[in-house]
Amino acid sequence: MTTSLALIIPADMNEPARVESIDTGLQNLQSIVAGNIEAVSGDDWHFYLNEEGKIMRLKPNRRAALLLLEATGILTDVYCGNVVFLGKTADGSEGDVPEHLIDLAQQLFGLNQPVNQ
Repeated sequence: MTTSLALIIPADMNEPARVESIDTGLQNLQSIVAGNIEAVSGDDWHFYLNEEGKIMRLKPNRRAALLLLEATGILTDVYCGNVVFLGKTADGSEGDVPEHLIDLAQQLFGLNQPVNQ
């Protein structure tokens, strides 16, 4: 089992966004996004979401879209359902979500931080 610090942003605005250590295995990621995963990549990060989120009419994830727009200056899609941000290591493996994304998320919409953070 591989664990990494993740930024989890629920589509439901009533559920708090949070940073927590998660098992980065496929089964757990699919559980969080409620279906098969699709990946969107950035420089030192990537995020996972439900690949059929639009078809299933999952709620648009406004906080994830805002974070992406602020981090990159670009927003090319509507992201639906829960989103899991992780970092990527030099060899392309899963890694801890970059601190700059955590800081930006905290500024934009606040986070529930883990006690050991």
